[in-house]
Amino acid sequence: MRHLPHLLAALWLTACTTPAPPPPADARAAEAPLAEPAPDAVRYQVASARSDVRFVVYRAGRLAALGHNHVIRAGQVNGQIALAPTLSQSSFSLRLPVTQFTVDPPDARHDEGEGFEVQPSADAIAGTRRNMLGARVLDADNYPTVRIDAVAVQGALPTVDATVRLRLREVSRDVRVPVTVVQSDHELIATADFKIRQTDFGITPMSVFGGALQVADAVTVRMRLVATRAP
Repeated sequence: MRHLPHLLAALWLTACTTPAPPPPADARAAEAPLAEPAPDAVRYQVASARSDVRFVVYRAGRLAALGHNHVIRAGQVNGQIALAPTLSQSSFSLRLPVTQFTVDPPDARHDEGEGFEVQPSADAIAGTRRNMLGARVLDADNYPTVRIDAVAVQGALPTVDATVRLRLREVSRDVRVPVTVVQSDHELIATADFKIRQTDFGITPMSVFGGALQVADAVTVRMRLVATRAP
């Protein structure tokens, strides 16, 4: 039993999962168009080294204490933000290469606090990452990029109401997200927290022991984007 937590950490998101087929063509055609920036929008380039996008995955079930919560950090954040005087004419787009995702960096686990105190072993982390990138979950060979785009931006600075489209494994879902924006002469910082459900993207979370130990369906997405004004 003393080795069980490490085994379960290496197996998260692998048991009872099936590949997600892409949405039907007619469903894609019905999607609302992405936001288009106004010509007078101020454009910013996301500074990858100073930005942070992470996915927080939680354990669940009666035997949850035997498993681990996990923090998945995007190691590379590519994107642009266009902020218009009329906020509804603003837009943004992010591209996250999944092969650059890192699992359970110690500083990210420390940030999450309670429930993340125990650092999984190097072997467990390597197994978790291998399974995460495999065909049953992110399928990095066929779908190398997670995309996040603005569909609509409303409200007033500093807190705006954005509808974002997250495309994972070519399955898209629109999510309403409150975004806090801090703007200076040459820099913009945008922060947001929101939740997605794995099953919405065709992924069935891991479940073992008849569901007594499982990965929670809901995943928390945390973003802190630092962007510098384009010349």
